Amino acid sequence: MKISSLSLAVVLSMTCVYSAIAEADESQQSLQQILADKSESKGFFDFYQDRKTGETFMLVKESQLNKPILYAAHTVDGLADIWQFRGLKRDEKLLEFRRYFDRIDIIAKSSRFVFDESSPLRRSSEANLSEPVIASLKIQSEQAGKLLVNADDLFLSESLHRVSPWPIADAQENTKQFKLGQLDITKSRIVTNRGYDNNIDVTVEYAFNNDNPWGVGSKALTDPRVASITIQHSFFELPNTDFEPRLDDARVGYFQHQFDNKTSADWTPYEDVIVRWDLQKKDPSATLSEPVVPITWWIENTTPHEWRDTIKHGVLTWNKAFEKIGFKNAIQVRVQPDDANWDAGDINYNVLRWVSSPEPLSNGYGDAVSNPFTGEILGADLILEYRFMRNTWAQQQMYSQGGANSLQVDANDLSAQQSNLSCSLGHQLQLGQLLAQSIALEDMTQEAVLEQGLRMLVMHEIGHTLGLSHNMKASSLWDEREVHNKSITQGALTGSIMEYAPINLAPIGVEQGDYFQTELGPYDFWAIEYGYSVGLKDKSAERKRLDKILSRSGDKGLAFANDADDMRRSGTHIDPMSMTGDMTSNPVAYAVERMALINHNLGELKKTALVKGESHQQLLTSVNALYGDYKKQAVIISRQIGGVNVERSFVGDNTRAPYTPVTVEKQQQAMNALAKYVFSEQALVSIEPLYGYMQHQRRGWDSSGINEDPKAHQMVLNMQSSVLDHLLHKNVLQRISDTELYGNKYDLNTYLSELTSTIFVDSQALKSTSQNLQIEYVNRLINIAGIGLESAYSHIHKSAALYQLQAIVERSTPWGANEQTKAHKAYVDLLIEKALQA
Repeated sequence: MKISSLSLAVVLSMTCVYSAIAEADESQQSLQQILADKSESKGFFDFYQDRKTGETFMLVKESQLNKPILYAAHTVDGLADIWQFRGLKRDEKLLEFRRYFDRIDIIAKSSRFVFDESSPLRRSSEANLSEPVIASLKIQSEQAGKLLVNADDLFLSESLHRVSPWPIADAQENTKQFKLGQLDITKSRIVTNRGYDNNIDVTVEYAFNNDNPWGVGSKALTDPRVASITIQHSFFELPNTDFEPRLDDARVGYFQHQFDNKTSADWTPYEDVIVRWDLQKKDPSATLSEPVVPITWWIENTTPHEWRDTIKHGVLTWNKAFEKIGFKNAIQVRVQPDDANWDAGDINYNVLRWVSSPEPLSNGYGDAVSNPFTGEILGADLILEYRFMRNTWAQQQMYSQGGANSLQVDANDLSAQQSNLSCSLGHQLQLGQLLAQSIALEDMTQEAVLEQGLRMLVMHEIGHTLGLSHNMKASSLWDEREVHNKSITQGALTGSIMEYAPINLAPIGVEQGDYFQTELGPYDFWAIEYGYSVGLKDKSAERKRLDKILSRSGDKGLAFANDADDMRRSGTHIDPMSMTGDMTSNPVAYAVERMALINHNLGELKKTALVKGESHQQLLTSVNALYGDYKKQAVIISRQIGGVNVERSFVGDNTRAPYTPVTVEKQQQAMNALAKYVFSEQALVSIEPLYGYMQHQRRGWDSSGINEDPKAHQMVLNMQSSVLDHLLHKNVLQRISDTELYGNKYDLNTYLSELTSTIFVDSQALKSTSQNLQIEYVNRLINIAGIGLESAYSHIHKSAALYQLQAIVERSTPWGANEQTKAHKAYVDLLIEKALQA
């Protein structure tokens, strides 16, 4: 039978329809088959996990494609060996899910560059901008606008985020340091996922294999061949609200999201916005009103009961700043019930959490996740380490065994957004507890020190979660006398709780003031006013209102400089008032009194820290703590040499120039202090009677291969070298030369001549510590001069160093000098002679 063309077309058409229906049925059935018998977790993305194999699938809605999604990653449980710890923020970026045929691509997006929509240039907004595909997932099945992908392919790889540390380019890297091996997907697993309407958390344990590790690692590693790190991946739907971004300003310190306006002709085409919570008054007409949505903090139920009130008090102290701008109970504190059905890691709850790590790296860490377009904070967490409350830190501060040259750096050094209170504050708290216990200063109790220290830590970290960065210039609020007067300070020892201030110990003969800061400083009130005061709807009027607030930046107590400006590292940055661990508007005078107090306390230790029937550990720990603080004070003094005071006020706010060299009087005050307390033969002599007692308590074979005797000469030279690292740094010498052209009266040759005279003292019986120092100094001068070697220093500095070398050779040995002094002089002359002949 013949079929007409029309009939054939109808048959083919019907076949296609039936085929399409069959395919739809097959697809629907396939999706049902894949998801059958799998545990379900509904949320921003739906997750399905196989009950037998653990294989996990993720369901993405088509409506979620081609839209920005905020991604954040933080460490749930880390490893001290690679500088990872619980709560550490690791990553935050903007993602976009896009369909590409039968795959879903995940794109890393940029929000930094802004284009005026009215400018034709907006059409080139994607030119030369790399927004790569970081993951591409095959669509397993789809139905009714829902796309199913295998979540294992995404989360068990490092596509979203590099879990293992980035390789270090430094050729001098210690090859004995523990290193992770290769990621083992077969041992890695998705542990949990928590789904909510607007966000989801996925926790993954990553396993790494290294059959031949370089080092055995810490005791937190049960087997160095295999290590695990647990990471939480969080995805957020960006809120569509009327939140009004507030522009960042260099005069006040907030974390920020940076935007470059690529169509602007302004001198500073920046439209950076600060990170802050969305606080709105319930009653806009009221002078004082509760917020529509308060900032609620939960004290984790792991927190010891005896500390909860102190923690709560520290958090609520910030309400004083909010009350001044019209908010009542802006911050609220609750306690997590013991039977709570939510996890403390849930980003929907702001939790003050506690950990007690095997190898603690940090004392506290506060951070927030925020909308990259507006700066609105979406959630925050605060981790407190138990070691802050107890002296476990001391085990890692064995200076007397030739250990660390400087205090442990904090996690904030890992990233500008990763902000925690550094080990220096833990050191200061433990120093206070040690003095209270071992030295028994008048009216000083461990409980008082502990309570004030904990409150300070909590206030500091809460400040970070409000969006505030550090303020390393706030310690200049009071002078060296006012700071010890409680009637003046009233709990505010510095201009800001966001400072890294030391424990405030009164000098000998002075009544003790506050140990730690327990109240907000004037800068804190001012910063909250700028960031959170209710704005005006009229943009022009609002700009004027904010400018008026900012114009006060030059007022007493409002000085600001963050970690990007501080001078904790030798040769880095220029303003000596922007420094960690310093105190008062006269940090040299404060440091000198502190060093005198330390010398006095060292002299008392044999009476107070040697306890009958116990080991010598208490004395050893006490010496190490006091030595570490002494060394820090020496470093603080050195920063005045070649320093430049920086002023951030805008034109018209005051008459001061942005850069003013430190006066010659202050620089010579610093040099005189260094001569007496650092380079003198009397430096640290108060430790000498203690060397024979500085024995650590043996514990099994832990000290195998380590000579346990105190390294007396190394301790003194380490302290002196930490100062020379800065005084002779090429950046410092260059700055001394440069500033001579705009106001510095302490010229290079005068400075180096005084430094040489300070180090090369006339002595008939030169002490061995001075011999070490002089040789160290000569070797540094030879390197600066570049005789026979390449030198990174300028020609001016080379000639100045050469002049000092020649002056040292021309110095004669004092009449009646002993053989040791003569031998030393001959060796120094030979060093210089051989260098000059090279």
